[in-house]
Amino acid sequence: MNVKIIKTATSEQIDALIRKGTISEMPSIQQEWRFNFDKELKKLPGASGYLLVAEETPDVIEGCMIFMLNKQVAPYMAYVEVAPHNKKDKKRYDHVAGCLIAFAYQQSVIQGKDHFSGMLFFDVMEENKKDEIKLMTLYSSKYHAKRWDGTTMIIMDEGGESLVREYLSEEKK
Repeated sequence: MNVKIIKTATSEQIDALIRKGTISEMPSIQQEWRFNFDKELKKLPGASGYLLVAEETPDVIEGCMIFMLNKQVAPYMAYVEVAPHNKKDKKRYDHVAGCLIAFAYQQSVIQGKDHFSGMLFFDVMEENKKDEIKLMTLYSSKYHAKRWDGTTMIIMDEGGESLVREYLSEEKK
């Protein structure tokens, strides 16, 4: 899917692509990522890994996400992360996480079964409780997520549709 991300150095929108990634393409802790996407994707039955790459640098992963259906019905974003070079002060691109989360929500509409269509679940689990609360607050304020139960959050209805409008561009012809 074609999307737009923001080049932080110039504030210009640039073309990017969210595509399915193979296990061998998935980033890992050895590449300074927080998660071993390659190993996690292998462990999750029926899960799909997605990569976000800028069109100007298609070999550089800007963000990664794993999407699956829990019990083959409930859409679940198992992992999402922006590349190490897109964090904090050294951030090259903005809107990477938003595009991936909006894409995951869109997949929940397409793949979710029964009343789970359009409901994207995910968990926020951090070692430090303060970090967990901070991250949950970010997901609520920036990505329209609501706390479901414990560490589980959900994006649905107007919040999800708002994400799609804000972060996903029309596919190019």
